[in-house]
Amino acid sequence: MSIARAGSINAAAELIGMTQPALSRSLRRLEASLGAALFQRHAGGMTLTSFGHAVKRHGERVEFETSRLIEEIRMLNGAASGFVRVGLVPSAVNTLLEPTLAAVNRIAPEIQVQVIEGAGDTMLSAVASGQVDFAIIGDIAIDFAPDVVVTPIGDEEVCVAARTLHPIFSKDHLALEDLTTYRWVLPEKGNAIWFGFDNLFRRNGLEPPTPVVATNSVHTLKTIVCGEDYLTMMTRVIFEQEEKNGLVCPIPLPVTHWRRELMLARRNRAYSLPAEKLFLAELIRQAQKTDVSL
Repeated sequence: MSIARAGSINAAAELIGMTQPALSRSLRRLEASLGAALFQRHAGGMTLTSFGHAVKRHGERVEFETSRLIEEIRMLNGAASGFVRVGLVPSAVNTLLEPTLAAVNRIAPEIQVQVIEGAGDTMLSAVASGQVDFAIIGDIAIDFAPDVVVTPIGDEEVCVAARTLHPIFSKDHLALEDLTTYRWVLPEKGNAIWFGFDNLFRRNGLEPPTPVVATNSVHTLKTIVCGEDYLTMMTRVIFEQEEKNGLVCPIPLPVTHWRRELMLARRNRAYSLPAEKLFLAELIRQAQKTDVSL
């Protein structure tokens, strides 16, 4: 694991406090026992082979489960607070994460929470590798890992939008085809929004326009849309405040409004730590309170 992260035996040895010869011997013994080369050696360092990637995936899970074991033992000894790792798409921050954090803080203020934000495919990988305990993602058309369970937790409105001064709002008899003539800024690929964008045009017999800008930053996306004549597609709750302030408007074309399903992704494990159980139960309760069907 350390060699894969550092990119060379010398850097890894320094990172973990071993000598270079000792680490090299350990790697040779491991490769010999597995009967496969885990790294390709080259002038720039070392890169994983396909066998190495398989070992790395299992190693990450072992690291994660070891940290969970240490955490559980410390909790049983009364020496630590709980720790929860949550992954989510940006739109879930206001609607689900914030009220859940507030409720959990009232019940168990000692619980610590690590939040990782990103596109749906990235969050699924984080769940599968054990980087997060569970994640809230948009429904995306990719294969799930065999040990990841995905269940619906609700839905939310997605629409095409632009700043209120965009020339598209002065156009008479607006049609979907007109949207292909403007510049677009979108979330990065792998996000459920991107799939919705692609399907919007293709199911209506149109070639999707090529976005001028793609970003994984909601702040960057909103800044661009508010300042220039770009079209975008995003969850409506993301620009709720900008819409209230008259800065951004949804496009008045019914076909450009749709609802995407929000999903809860988690690994299929026999047990969960108390902090994780509490946080997840409160998250589901908040979803029910906001009229999100489970």
